[in-house]
Amino acid sequence: MTESIASWITLAAVLSSIGWYIYRQTEYTINNIATSVMSGILCLFGGLLFSGAIMKVVGKFDNALIPALLVCTGTALCVLAHTIYQNKKSASNRDTAEPL
Repeated sequence: MTESIASWITLAAVLSSIGWYIYRQTEYTINNIATSVMSGILCLFGGLLFSGAIMKVVGKFDNALIPALLVCTGTALCVLAHTIYQNKKSASNRDTAEPL
């Protein structure tokens, strides 16, 4: 079990990001759920990129748990940045909308 804990942590990162995007949807249609899943997977790729960049700078880690935690951190940063962008975009759309 200790050999696979890093894989479980990485899986938890992608599932939690997908869950976050599904939770934020206003309508639970198949299109919105598919978009949420794709957004979560893209954030996982951002987390993998973040982990790879840190590992390139620092070097190889002896424990596999550290890169998995870096993937979680990078995924969380991507989700946070995307959520802030979505909030600013929706606020901007509400401000520029013409009254009926």
